Amino acid sequence: MVVRVFVCFVLSALALSGGLASAAPRYSDWGNTTYFAAVNTPELEFANGISKDGLTFYFQRGNALANGEDIWIAHRASTDAPWDAPLRLPDTVNSAFNDRAAIESSDGHWLYLASNRPGGKGDFDLYVSWRQHTHDDLGWQAPVPLTSINTVGFDSGPTVFEDEQTGTLVMYFVSNPAGSQNANVDIYRAIQMPDGSFGQVETVSELNSTANEGRPYVRHDGLEIFFNSARPGLGLTDIWVATRGSTAEPWSPPVLAPGINTKFADNVPALSWDGRTLYFSSNRSGSNGEIYYATRQKVHGKP
Repeated sequence: MVVRVFVCFVLSALALSGGLASAAPRYSDWGNTTYFAAVNTPELEFANGISKDGLTFYFQRGNALANGEDIWIAHRASTDAPWDAPLRLPDTVNSAFNDRAAIESSDGHWLYLASNRPGGKGDFDLYVSWRQHTHDDLGWQAPVPLTSINTVGFDSGPTVFEDEQTGTLVMYFVSNPAGSQNANVDIYRAIQMPDGSFGQVETVSELNSTANEGRPYVRHDGLEIFFNSARPGLGLTDIWVATRGSTAEPWSPPVLAPGINTKFADNVPALSWDGRTLYFSSNRSGSNGEIYYATRQKVHGKP
């Protein structure tokens, strides 16, 4: 009886702390890949992020070589409604330079992005913008650089999640502190400090390889991460995924996201809040970059 009580106590404690991998949601493989016709044009498009309620989709459009990348959005009235025509975010967010990789905070007040506009430390830098009213697309203020994170090299691809275990905001991003986006780009993370700045920048070694890593995107509970990588896979770049049982654990060895990748370049993933829709970019249609999305189902029952 004593042994049984002790075992139950340990299992209950692990479950409360997120220490049991079985506590993490389980999903089917990805399927039903669909061309995102509502946002694609003959120009280059890359997925950025989607709001918590699933009603605002962020993406970038334009040619980086011509300083033509801007951040755009598309709205829909409900998660089963069609998407409205996309809108370009105002010039308080976009600039005459390349603006990309936007993700909205869960409360809708903050927008994290990357830009190579003047005023930063290096190549591309990370920025954040704020708005008072969460449904005011014209209310975004001028982005300010995240100086505690930015380097003289390449910094881009931010994603954030609120760690319920620690009560902190964690940012994942990609960086080549000494160079450009063409080589030696790895995944890093940083924790937000009480004053709102980010510190404690560290490389996420279990996700990185000798190849270039691309934009990470963390599920809202911090237990699953998608990113693209040029490491050997199916195509020029592929989307990879790793999981963990709790936010205190390291990530599992990354594997190819099942049902997503092709022999072409598949990259820049963005995951819905419920974890059931993955938006990403691909040149599988013969273009340089268009947006697709795939869906999956939650798997119920015990592992």
